[in-house]
Amino acid sequence: MKVLHVNNVANVPESLVRGLIKIGIDARLYQPYTGIDKQGRLKKLGVIANRMSDIRSLAKQVRKEKYDIVHIHYAYFGLLGMLGGYPYWLHCHGTDIRRNLDHPIYGKPTTISLAKARHVLYSTPDLKTFADKVRPDAVFLPNPIQTDLFKPKDYSESRGKILLISRIDKVKGIDTALGALEKLKSRNPSVKIDTFAWGPDLDRFKEKDFINFIPRVAHEDFGKLISNYQVVIGQFSLGIMSMSELEAMACARPVVCSFNYQNWYDEAPPLMQAKDEDGIVSQIEELLAKPKLCEEIGLAGRDWVAKYHDYISVAKKLAKMYEDR
Repeated sequence: MKVLHVNNVANVPESLVRGLIKIGIDARLYQPYTGIDKQGRLKKLGVIANRMSDIRSLAKQVRKEKYDIVHIHYAYFGLLGMLGGYPYWLHCHGTDIRRNLDHPIYGKPTTISLAKARHVLYSTPDLKTFADKVRPDAVFLPNPIQTDLFKPKDYSESRGKILLISRIDKVKGIDTALGALEKLKSRNPSVKIDTFAWGPDLDRFKEKDFINFIPRVAHEDFGKLISNYQVVIGQFSLGIMSMSELEAMACARPVVCSFNYQNWYDEAPPLMQAKDEDGIVSQIEELLAKPKLCEEIGLAGRDWVAKYHDYISVAKKLAKMYEDR
């Protein structure tokens, strides 16, 4: 079986391809032109011309290589398959259907892309509600975590260090997270708090002095970075865990976030749950005061991710879907 994944959204396709290769499937990744800049904003100049060129290039490669499956990521990118004239699977990741289904510009191409896909997958449980509007047959595929890349390391150099791991985006509940961390810093001045200088709402917060903005790192170096922190802070708006939270858990770091979909798994993930600023501060302070608790929750999180999100087991589920197509 020959499989082509298109568009590396949040490193999910990269991890799926790596897992598929590990189980003996000829899988490859193609990165089309997206027109998105480093802050996650859409560039305007040249987008249409570059994308049309990409459509032709990708269609030519699909015909030449005779792929059995073309698996496209991000909902309206299904247009690549429609305009290229080949059948495709479509994988949804968040904003691509959460916002774009009702968007004045992206709504129609998103709906058509979903409707024309051979099969539709989605990556987090909250997306079921949106996918069901067009494709009630859509299937949840857990995000794949490279547990051999993201793995536990010693805690000795991470005490008192906190990483806010989600991008600076109101969709991620960033106002709640940063409000809590500002309170935390005022009560615990010695605590070091870092986050990435990345996201559409960065300009609103970049002058804050209670938090350090650090550069983003390559995916292969992300696990090493996470291991420098005692506690990882996730998102508080959507009630989900994205790749970043799961990767932090795989590194055996305790994660403080809001997660509403425990019943989607046979056992609930071992998280430090919080929904408001005071709850977040309380959970972080307890972890900072109890290094042993950090270690226990971190290792339990590692085991949970290995059980439910390991990239090889997720690749096996996907391969079975391909075979049953």
